[in-house]
Amino acid sequence: MIIQAELRRKQSEYGGESCAVDKVIELPSPRFKQFSHALLADYDFIAENKNAIRHDDDSRHCLLILDADGKDGFLVDPQGHNYARYSAFVPNARSLLTPDIGIDRSYLSPAEPWRDESRDEMLRMTLRVDGKPDYTLVLPADEEYLDAVKAYLDIDVFADAMLCNIHFKVPYIGELIRDTDCPAVEDYNDFAEALEDIWQQDGALLTYAAVLEAEKPETLHRACELLRNLVNYQRITEDAYGYGQQRLQETLGLDDEAIYELDGYMDFEKYGQDCMENDCVMQTEFGLLRRLEPPFLEQAQSTGPDMTMGGLT
Repeated sequence: MIIQAELRRKQSEYGGESCAVDKVIELPSPRFKQFSHALLADYDFIAENKNAIRHDDDSRHCLLILDADGKDGFLVDPQGHNYARYSAFVPNARSLLTPDIGIDRSYLSPAEPWRDESRDEMLRMTLRVDGKPDYTLVLPADEEYLDAVKAYLDIDVFADAMLCNIHFKVPYIGELIRDTDCPAVEDYNDFAEALEDIWQQDGALLTYAAVLEAEKPETLHRACELLRNLVNYQRITEDAYGYGQQRLQETLGLDDEAIYELDGYMDFEKYGQDCMENDCVMQTEFGLLRRLEPPFLEQAQSTGPDMTMGGLT
């Protein structure tokens, strides 16, 4: 036997209050689930019915929100707002209804899907389906939202929609990606999720832009692979002097104190220039870039002589 309930730790007494239901509203099951996961978001079914709630001193008046395909519900007192300012989960709420209570089923038609706005937007696109208004899809998104979008557009798969007006949040990233394979919505979502993972990492976007320029991926799938393997690249922000110190530390395991002691006895700038040439460091619009494994040299041998920073002296 499974009962959905919210248990409170060491509750000394029951503090419930009398609630009068002024209106019952049914939601499609996917939308009810979205609502249950984001009670503080604004909703049309609350905004359009908050004035139906009466006020008196005898009890708290509420809306009862039901799952159209389930038994459970939520009591909601928005207090004049468009979100569930006060709410309570009610297991088996449908069993509490009496025959004289009407149910508002006007929200059962597919409503515009709700996306978790706590996630950063990485890209957006327009989905176009014959006979339907254009829909702006924002990514990344979870499967629940994507399924709700398909239901809203009355399509089984995103391949039934035309993708247009694709805009990346970082324009120069989008400009560096040229895909001739017509990627699917799911491919764009995978890429957006990978981009979201590095969004807050200092310097990661510039490193990725340099990688795109250097590697020139021909598909979004390849661009996503490069993004998920960004640790294999190093964007060099130091000059030759600083790069020489850094490589010496990496090669010999020296600490900052040892490097300080060597200063004045070693030509770090010349050493750094030699290391840049040996490491096959590439020049990009976004700075110098080194690929750790394998070095760019192997690529340079097959694509032409101008791929490396040879000649830095």
